[in-house]
Amino acid sequence: MTQVEDGQVSTAYERYLQTDRLLSLQRADELVHPDEMIFLVVQQSSELWLKLLAHELESAVVWTRTGSTLSAIRHLRRAHSCLGQLIGQLDVLDHIPPWSYQQIRTQLEDGSGFSSPGWSATRKFARLLGTEFFALLSRRGVSLREIYVHHSRFEDLYQLTEGLVDLDSDCMLWRSRHLKVIERTIGAEAIGLAGTSIEFMAKLTTRQLYPDLWRIRSQLTDEADNRPTSPGPVPRQQQG
Repeated sequence: MTQVEDGQVSTAYERYLQTDRLLSLQRADELVHPDEMIFLVVQQSSELWLKLLAHELESAVVWTRTGSTLSAIRHLRRAHSCLGQLIGQLDVLDHIPPWSYQQIRTQLEDGSGFSSPGWSATRKFARLLGTEFFALLSRRGVSLREIYVHHSRFEDLYQLTEGLVDLDSDCMLWRSRHLKVIERTIGAEAIGLAGTSIEFMAKLTTRQLYPDLWRIRSQLTDEADNRPTSPGPVPRQQQG
């Protein structure tokens, strides 16, 4: 343990995590409303989870580029867990009464979630990951249809593909859950601080990172529907 300026003792744990800096970011003596603490903690911790999410996606990009599919899959699973935390912690924001939030909202000026550095980094590496994934398929001479029809033969690519689908699904769920928080606090017909309508935000909830991975499912369904019907087994009495 060591002494700090105010005479208190700091532990190795506190020094390593820099808890004095981390826990001073909530400006407890400057809150415009007691519930602002909820908003600050959730939003700041969201940026930490997004930072970790972007870090894991960047690693997945590198491993996909080198063809190390199992390592890429491992980092995508971590990304899935990060997004689960992001989605789950939004529940806490539901406890802020709408009128209380109107006071908190003034502190954002014209800011919005669209300015999130963590989300910008996440989108950047998610797009790069998609580019590297399809480049990998091209190098290995495999199509999405082959991966899905013969998934056991291409198990590593199938798992990587499904990991990207999980990522895409998680991002849509996160945007949808965030939209519900917004509707709950300021209403479904309001305009965001950056001038963005709730209607526009609602459209973003269905935006896909990897549309080809969703399109292939429809193509497989159409292919199966148009397949000739099997005559089925011949009745025993008609067998020669």
